Amino acid sequence: MLKFIKKIFLAVSAVLLYLTVKEFLQLYSYLSSINIYLAIVVLIVLAVFIIYFGIYPLIQIIFLPSDLGPTFDRTELQSVIDKRVKKLRRNNFLIESEFDFSEINNDEQSYGKLISAINPEVQRIRKKHVNSVFYGTAVSQNGFLDAIMIFSASIKMIKEIFTLYNGRTNNRDLLAIGKNVYYSIVIGGSEGIEYASEEVFSKLATDSMKSIPFLDKIFSSLADGFVNALLLTRISLITENYCTKLFIENRKELFPNPSFVIDTAKDLTKDVVVKIKSNLLALAKEKTENLISKAFNPVILVFDKGYTSLKENKTISAGGNFIKRRFNDINIFKKK
Repeated sequence: MLKFIKKIFLAVSAVLLYLTVKEFLQLYSYLSSINIYLAIVVLIVLAVFIIYFGIYPLIQIIFLPSDLGPTFDRTELQSVIDKRVKKLRRNNFLIESEFDFSEINNDEQSYGKLISAINPEVQRIRKKHVNSVFYGTAVSQNGFLDAIMIFSASIKMIKEIFTLYNGRTNNRDLLAIGKNVYYSIVIGGSEGIEYASEEVFSKLATDSMKSIPFLDKIFSSLADGFVNALLLTRISLITENYCTKLFIENRKELFPNPSFVIDTAKDLTKDVVVKIKSNLLALAKEKTENLISKAFNPVILVFDKGYTSLKENKTISAGGNFIKRRFNDINIFKKK
Protein backbone atom coordinates (compact mmCIF):
# COMPACT_ATOMS: atom_id res chain seq x y z
CA MET A 1 0.00 0.00 0.00
CA LEU A 2 2.81 2.38 0.94
CA LYS A 3 4.61 1.69 -2.35
CA PHE A 4 1.40 2.36 -4.27
CA ILE A 5 0.91 5.71 -2.52
CA LYS A 6 4.53 6.60 -3.21
CA LYS A 7 4.07 5.83 -6.92
CA ILE A 8 0.98 8.06 -7.05
CA PHE A 9 2.87 10.84 -5.29
CA LEU A 10 5.77 10.58 -7.74
CA ALA A 11 3.35 10.63 -10.65
CA VAL A 12 1.66 13.77 -9.34
CA SER A 13 5.04 15.47 -8.78
CA ALA A 14 6.04 14.57 -12.34
CA VAL A 15 2.86 16.22 -13.66
CA LEU A 16 3.57 19.33 -11.59
CA LEU A 17 7.14 19.40 -12.90
CA TYR A 18 5.76 19.22 -16.44
CA LEU A 19 3.52 22.21 -15.71
CA THR A 20 6.52 24.16 -14.39
CA VAL A 21 8.50 23.40 -17.55
CA LYS A 22 5.44 24.43 -19.57
CA GLU A 23 5.44 27.78 -17.76
CA PHE A 24 9.10 28.24 -18.76
CA LEU A 25 8.34 27.47 -22.40
CA GLN A 26 5.44 29.92 -22.38
CA LEU A 27 7.71 32.59 -20.90
CA TYR A 28 10.41 31.96 -23.51
CA SER A 29 7.87 31.89 -26.34
CA TYR A 30 6.40 35.22 -25.26
CA LEU A 31 9.80 36.88 -24.93
CA SER A 32 11.07 35.55 -28.25
CA SER A 33 7.91 36.81 -29.96
CA ILE A 34 8.89 40.30 -28.78
CA ASN A 35 12.59 39.98 -29.54
CA ILE A 36 14.84 36.91 -29.66
CA TYR A 37 17.72 38.87 -28.10
CA LEU A 38 15.47 39.92 -25.24
CA ALA A 39 14.65 36.24 -24.63
CA ILE A 40 18.36 35.31 -24.62
CA VAL A 41 19.28 38.17 -22.26
CA VAL A 42 16.48 37.25 -19.83
CA LEU A 43 17.54 33.58 -19.86
CA ILE A 44 21.15 34.57 -19.13
CA VAL A 45 20.02 36.81 -16.27
CA LEU A 46 17.87 34.00 -14.87
CA ALA A 47 20.78 31.54 -15.14
CA VAL A 48 23.09 33.92 -13.27
CA PHE A 49 20.38 34.45 -10.66
CA ILE A 50 19.98 30.69 -10.11
CA ILE A 51 23.74 30.12 -9.87
CA TYR A 52 24.43 33.02 -7.50
CA PHE A 53 21.37 32.75 -5.25
CA GLY A 54 20.76 29.00 -5.49
CA ILE A 55 23.74 26.88 -6.55
CA TYR A 56 26.42 28.87 -4.71
CA PRO A 57 24.59 28.77 -1.32
CA LEU A 58 23.98 25.03 -1.90
CA ILE A 59 27.73 24.47 -2.27
CA GLN A 60 28.28 26.44 0.94
CA ILE A 61 25.80 24.15 2.72
CA ILE A 62 27.65 21.04 1.55
CA PHE A 63 30.91 22.32 3.05
CA LEU A 64 29.38 22.91 6.49
CA PRO A 65 30.25 20.30 9.17
CA SER A 66 27.65 17.50 9.04
CA ASP A 67 27.19 16.95 12.78
CA LEU A 68 23.62 18.08 13.45
CA GLY A 69 20.48 15.97 13.67
CA PRO A 70 18.69 14.01 16.42
CA THR A 71 19.48 10.49 17.56
CA PHE A 72 17.11 7.51 17.50
CA ASP A 73 18.92 5.83 20.40
CA ARG A 74 17.98 7.15 23.82
CA THR A 75 21.23 5.85 25.30
CA GLU A 76 23.06 8.35 23.05
CA LEU A 77 21.03 11.32 24.30
CA GLN A 78 23.62 12.59 26.78
CA SER A 79 26.44 12.42 24.25
CA VAL A 80 24.30 14.41 21.79
CA ILE A 81 23.61 17.03 24.47
CA ASP A 82 27.34 17.25 25.29
CA LYS A 83 28.19 17.76 21.63
CA ARG A 84 25.44 20.33 21.04
CA VAL A 85 26.23 22.41 24.14
CA LYS A 86 29.93 22.41 23.28
CA LYS A 87 29.12 23.59 19.76
CA LEU A 88 26.71 26.29 20.95
CA ARG A 89 29.32 27.68 23.36
CA ARG A 90 31.19 28.71 20.19
CA ASN A 91 28.06 30.01 18.48
CA ASN A 92 28.73 33.40 16.88
CA PHE A 93 25.20 34.71 17.40
CA LEU A 94 25.18 33.85 21.12
CA ILE A 95 28.66 35.33 21.61
CA GLU A 96 27.73 38.55 19.79
CA SER A 97 24.51 38.70 21.82
CA GLU A 98 26.66 38.51 24.99
CA PHE A 99 24.81 35.43 26.21
CA ASP A 100 25.76 34.42 29.76
CA PHE A 101 27.29 30.94 29.57
CA SER A 102 28.29 30.88 33.25
CA GLU A 103 25.22 28.87 34.31
CA ILE A 104 25.17 26.56 31.29
CA ASN A 105 25.78 22.88 31.99
CA ASN A 106 25.62 19.77 29.83
CA ASP A 107 21.97 19.01 30.47
CA GLU A 108 18.65 19.37 28.65
CA GLN A 109 17.60 22.42 30.65
CA SER A 110 20.74 24.34 29.70
CA TYR A 111 20.41 23.21 26.11
CA GLY A 112 16.82 24.53 26.11
CA LYS A 113 18.07 27.94 27.30
CA LEU A 114 20.59 28.08 24.47
CA ILE A 115 17.97 27.17 21.86
CA SER A 116 15.51 29.72 23.29
CA ALA A 117 18.18 32.42 22.98
CA ILE A 118 18.68 31.56 19.30
CA ASN A 119 14.95 31.32 18.48
CA PRO A 120 14.43 35.05 17.79
CA GLU A 121 17.15 34.99 15.14
CA VAL A 122 15.68 31.88 13.52
CA GLN A 123 12.31 33.63 13.45
CA ARG A 124 13.89 36.69 11.83
CA ILE A 125 15.49 34.55 9.11
CA ARG A 126 12.23 32.68 8.52
CA LYS A 127 10.14 35.87 8.34
CA LYS A 128 12.58 37.54 5.95
CA HIS A 129 12.49 34.75 3.37
CA VAL A 130 8.81 33.83 3.78
CA ASN A 131 7.72 37.42 3.19
CA SER A 132 10.06 37.83 0.23
CA VAL A 133 8.56 34.73 -1.41
CA PHE A 134 5.04 35.92 -0.59
CA TYR A 135 5.73 39.25 -2.24
CA GLY A 136 7.84 38.02 -5.17
CA THR A 137 5.66 35.12 -6.29
CA ALA A 138 2.47 37.18 -5.95
CA VAL A 139 3.95 39.81 -8.28
CA SER A 140 5.69 37.52 -10.79
CA GLN A 141 2.54 36.06 -12.39
CA ASN A 142 4.57 33.23 -13.92
CA GLY A 143 5.04 29.73 -12.50
CA PHE A 144 8.61 29.28 -13.73
CA LEU A 145 9.70 32.54 -12.07
CA ASP A 146 7.88 31.41 -8.93
CA ALA A 147 9.88 28.16 -8.99
CA ILE A 148 13.16 30.08 -9.30
CA MET A 149 12.32 32.32 -6.35
CA ILE A 150 11.18 29.41 -4.19
CA PHE A 151 14.38 27.50 -5.01
CA SER A 152 16.72 30.41 -4.26
CA ALA A 153 14.86 31.49 -1.11
CA SER A 154 14.73 27.90 0.20
CA ILE A 155 18.44 27.29 -0.30
CA LYS A 156 19.46 30.64 1.18
CA MET A 157 17.15 30.18 4.15
CA ILE A 158 18.39 26.63 4.84
CA LYS A 159 22.00 27.82 4.59
CA GLU A 160 21.36 30.68 7.04
CA ILE A 161 19.63 28.39 9.54
CA PHE A 162 22.39 25.78 9.32
CA THR A 163 25.07 28.46 9.64
CA LEU A 164 23.30 29.88 12.69
CA TYR A 165 23.55 26.46 14.38
CA ASN A 166 27.18 25.97 13.25
CA GLY A 167 26.64 22.92 11.05
CA ARG A 168 24.25 20.86 8.96
CA THR A 169 22.57 17.46 8.98
CA ASN A 170 24.12 14.36 7.43
CA ASN A 171 23.76 13.71 3.71
CA ARG A 172 20.72 11.46 4.11
CA ASP A 173 18.81 14.06 6.11
CA LEU A 174 19.99 16.80 3.77
CA LEU A 175 18.42 14.88 0.89
CA ALA A 176 15.19 14.59 2.90
CA ILE A 177 15.10 18.37 3.25
CA GLY A 178 15.98 18.66 -0.44
CA LYS A 179 12.93 16.55 -1.34
CA ASN A 180 10.69 19.04 0.43
CA VAL A 181 12.36 21.89 -1.44
CA TYR A 182 11.71 20.04 -4.72
CA TYR A 183 8.05 19.46 -3.88
CA SER A 184 7.67 23.14 -2.99
CA ILE A 185 9.24 24.16 -6.30
CA VAL A 186 7.01 21.97 -8.46
CA ILE A 187 3.87 22.84 -6.50
CA GLY A 188 4.63 26.55 -6.50
CA GLY A 189 5.78 26.52 -10.12
CA SER A 190 2.75 24.67 -11.44
CA GLU A 191 0.42 27.66 -10.92
CA GLY A 192 -2.28 25.21 -9.89
CA ILE A 193 -2.40 25.92 -6.18
CA GLU A 194 -3.87 29.38 -5.81
CA TYR A 195 -7.43 28.03 -5.81
CA ALA A 196 -6.77 26.22 -2.54
CA SER A 197 -6.30 29.47 -0.65
CA GLU A 198 -8.27 32.09 -2.55
CA GLU A 199 -10.84 32.10 0.23
CA VAL A 200 -8.11 33.23 2.63
CA PHE A 201 -7.91 36.50 0.73
CA SER A 202 -11.56 36.64 -0.25
CA LYS A 203 -12.20 37.33 3.43
CA LEU A 204 -10.36 40.61 2.92
CA ALA A 205 -12.99 41.76 0.46
CA THR A 206 -15.74 44.15 1.40
CA ASP A 207 -18.60 45.48 -0.69
CA SER A 208 -16.61 48.65 -1.40
CA MET A 209 -13.64 46.62 -2.65
CA LYS A 210 -15.77 44.94 -5.28
CA SER A 211 -15.50 48.13 -7.34
CA ILE A 212 -11.76 47.54 -7.84
CA PRO A 213 -10.96 46.37 -11.39
CA PHE A 214 -9.11 43.04 -11.68
CA LEU A 215 -10.04 42.09 -8.09
CA ASP A 216 -10.19 38.38 -8.99
CA LYS A 217 -6.71 38.57 -10.50
CA ILE A 218 -5.38 40.34 -7.41
CA PHE A 219 -6.83 37.72 -5.05
CA SER A 220 -5.60 34.87 -7.24
CA SER A 221 -2.05 36.27 -7.22
CA LEU A 222 -2.12 36.93 -3.47
CA ALA A 223 -3.34 33.38 -2.86
CA ASP A 224 -0.54 32.07 -5.06
CA GLY A 225 2.01 34.04 -3.02
CA PHE A 226 0.53 32.89 0.29
CA VAL A 227 0.65 29.19 -0.59
CA ASN A 228 4.28 29.56 -1.67
CA ALA A 229 5.00 31.31 1.64
CA LEU A 230 3.27 28.41 3.38
CA LEU A 231 5.51 25.89 1.62
CA LEU A 232 8.63 27.83 2.56
CA THR A 233 7.45 28.06 6.17
CA ARG A 234 7.21 24.28 6.29
CA ILE A 235 10.75 23.89 4.94
CA SER A 236 12.08 26.29 7.56
CA LEU A 237 10.37 24.42 10.40
CA ILE A 238 11.67 21.06 9.17
CA THR A 239 15.20 22.44 8.91
CA GLU A 240 14.96 23.93 12.40
CA ASN A 241 13.76 20.61 13.83
CA TYR A 242 16.79 18.84 12.38
CA CYS A 243 19.01 21.44 14.05
CA THR A 244 17.36 21.50 17.48
CA LYS A 245 15.78 18.14 18.32
CA LEU A 246 17.94 15.82 20.40
CA PHE A 247 16.03 12.53 20.32
CA ILE A 248 13.19 11.21 18.18
CA GLU A 249 11.51 7.83 17.94
CA ASN A 250 10.16 8.37 14.44
CA ARG A 251 11.17 10.65 11.55
CA LYS A 252 7.60 11.91 11.41
CA GLU A 253 8.42 13.97 14.51
CA LEU A 254 10.62 16.16 12.31
CA PHE A 255 7.69 17.20 10.12
CA PRO A 256 5.40 19.84 11.67
CA ASN A 257 1.64 19.50 11.91
CA PRO A 258 -0.12 21.19 8.94
CA SER A 259 -2.22 23.38 11.23
CA PHE A 260 0.94 24.59 12.97
CA VAL A 261 2.54 25.42 9.61
CA ILE A 262 -0.55 27.40 8.55
CA ASP A 263 -0.69 29.30 11.85
CA THR A 264 3.04 30.08 11.63
CA ALA A 265 2.75 31.32 8.04
CA LYS A 266 -0.22 33.52 8.96
CA ASP A 267 1.75 35.00 11.84
CA LEU A 268 4.80 35.66 9.64
CA THR A 269 2.77 37.39 6.93
CA LYS A 270 0.20 39.17 9.09
CA ASP A 271 1.92 42.57 8.78
CA VAL A 272 1.88 42.32 4.99
CA VAL A 273 -1.76 41.18 4.95
CA VAL A 274 -2.75 44.18 7.09
CA LYS A 275 -0.98 46.47 4.61
CA ILE A 276 -2.70 44.71 1.71
CA LYS A 277 -6.13 45.24 3.26
CA SER A 278 -5.32 48.89 3.93
CA ASN A 279 -4.17 49.38 0.35
CA LEU A 280 -7.25 47.64 -1.04
CA LEU A 281 -9.47 49.99 0.93
CA ALA A 282 -7.51 52.95 -0.45
CA LEU A 283 -7.80 51.62 -4.00
CA ALA A 284 -11.55 51.15 -3.60
CA LYS A 285 -11.86 54.92 -3.12
CA GLU A 286 -10.09 55.75 -6.36
CA LYS A 287 -11.90 56.30 -9.62
CA THR A 288 -12.12 53.28 -11.88
CA GLU A 289 -10.46 55.04 -14.83
CA ASN A 290 -7.49 56.02 -12.65
CA LEU A 291 -7.05 52.42 -11.48
CA ILE A 292 -7.19 51.00 -15.00
CA SER A 293 -4.50 53.42 -16.16
CA LYS A 294 -2.22 52.20 -13.35
CA ALA A 295 -3.08 48.53 -13.35
CA PHE A 296 -0.47 47.18 -15.74
CA ASN A 297 0.21 44.67 -12.98
CA PRO A 298 -2.56 45.29 -10.42
CA VAL A 299 -0.86 43.25 -7.70
CA ILE A 300 1.95 45.81 -7.51
CA LEU A 301 -0.65 48.47 -6.65
CA VAL A 302 -1.77 46.38 -3.69
CA PHE A 303 1.81 45.81 -2.57
CA ASP A 304 2.98 49.44 -2.83
CA LYS A 305 2.73 50.13 0.90
CA GLY A 306 3.51 46.57 1.86
CA TYR A 307 6.65 46.63 -0.27
CA THR A 308 7.82 49.82 1.44
CA SER A 309 7.21 48.30 4.87
CA LEU A 310 9.07 45.12 3.97
CA LYS A 311 11.96 47.06 2.49
CA GLU A 312 12.33 49.10 5.66
CA ASN A 313 12.62 45.83 7.61
CA LYS A 314 15.04 44.35 5.04
CA THR A 315 12.70 41.50 4.21
CA ILE A 316 12.64 41.83 0.42
CA SER A 317 15.14 39.39 -1.03
CA ALA A 318 16.96 39.70 -4.32
CA GLY A 319 14.18 37.62 -5.87
CA GLY A 320 11.47 40.18 -5.19
CA ASN A 321 13.68 43.07 -6.32
CA PHE A 322 14.68 41.14 -9.41
CA ILE A 323 11.07 40.63 -10.45
CA LYS A 324 10.10 44.24 -9.92
CA ARG A 325 13.22 45.65 -11.61
CA ARG A 326 13.54 43.39 -14.62
CA PHE A 327 9.98 42.65 -15.63
CA ASN A 328 7.74 45.41 -14.39
CA ASP A 329 7.98 47.28 -17.71
CA ILE A 330 6.86 44.43 -19.97
CA ASN A 331 3.78 42.30 -19.59
CA ILE A 332 5.42 38.87 -19.57
CA PHE A 333 3.68 37.60 -16.46
CA LYS A 334 0.25 36.97 -17.84
CA LYS A 335 -0.88 33.49 -16.84
CA LYS A 336 -1.64 31.33 -19.77
